Amino acid sequence: MMTIKMPSTKNLGTHLAALTASCFLLTFLLTGCQPETVTQLAVPPATQGFQLHVPAFDVASGDEVQACYFFAVPGNPTEEVWVNRYEMAQAIGSHHMNVFRVNTIKNLTGVPGGPPVVSKNGMGECFVSSNWSDWPLVTNSQQDSLTDWKLPATVAAKFHGGELLMLQTHFVNASTQKTPKKAEVSVNFWTTPPQPNELGTLFATNQNIRICPGDTNASFTKTCNFTKDAVHVVAANGHFHSRGKLFEMFSTAANGDVGTKFYTSTSWDDPPMMRDFTDDLPAGGGVQWKCTFDFPTGACGDPNNACCYTFGGKVETQEHCNAFVYYWPKAQPADVNCF
Repeated sequence: MMTIKMPSTKNLGTHLAALTASCFLLTFLLTGCQPETVTQLAVPPATQGFQLHVPAFDVASGDEVQACYFFAVPGNPTEEVWVNRYEMAQAIGSHHMNVFRVNTIKNLTGVPGGPPVVSKNGMGECFVSSNWSDWPLVTNSQQDSLTDWKLPATVAAKFHGGELLMLQTHFVNASTQKTPKKAEVSVNFWTTPPQPNELGTLFATNQNIRICPGDTNASFTKTCNFTKDAVHVVAANGHFHSRGKLFEMFSTAANGDVGTKFYTSTSWDDPPMMRDFTDDLPAGGGVQWKCTFDFPTGACGDPNNACCYTFGGKVETQEHCNAFVYYWPKAQPADVNCF
């Protein structure tokens, strides 16, 4: 069962990074000193935030487990809750962690604090992306280590008390990734007084992917123009699986012209979350994202589909090309999804 941990007077968060670094340094000396301890984030102090914690669970050898947990933002529906800092920590073996605001309910739902919707090996409702096609992105992480993300001054994400969120966590214990111990996730939401600039998010995915035997430098590009006025990019990251070799994002103009490249990643299992941008997206414009893949020698994605890798959530046999962009001011009343 997923738990929400409310504020505590005991706060060890300021020491977490140092302790985690020490753990890495001492691993070769002390048996059992594992980086997974980074998932044990201290709860924010009283009146300063709250924590979402997914307790440790097993991932059997050869399995991929994707679980969707639901929780409510603390407070009354009339209360605004502003967040300007996220701390995110995951155990080794994590493939991704996404938090969404729940919107249109299709075949995926849950109650705050209730049991998660657990799916395995590409099968089950927590793997079906159309279930959250209009659920606005809150935050994401693709790193095993601690991510401590502070938004720029005067910028914050706005929630309401009781608002339903979904945390999706994906752990792999197969050939591409390993989960040496248990899976576990912690996310801290640090609150702030209301800010003049509301954070907006873009979650975009290209589902027209097909990488077949012999393919090299196979590229797939998609564009999402969504801005009314010019916006400032705060952070961005990209997501693909192990056949991916290059992920790029560019600004686009209202007429479709491609502008500045503002994000590049060559890492599929630990893609950087780039922050502190100076780039803007022009009025009427948006984002173009491009994924380039090589087919691995001797591999076979889907044996029933000429061994090709096509769109899907299973890391071992399918591929992704997802873009996550954070910006201000919010371009419209709702955040943006491009499927």
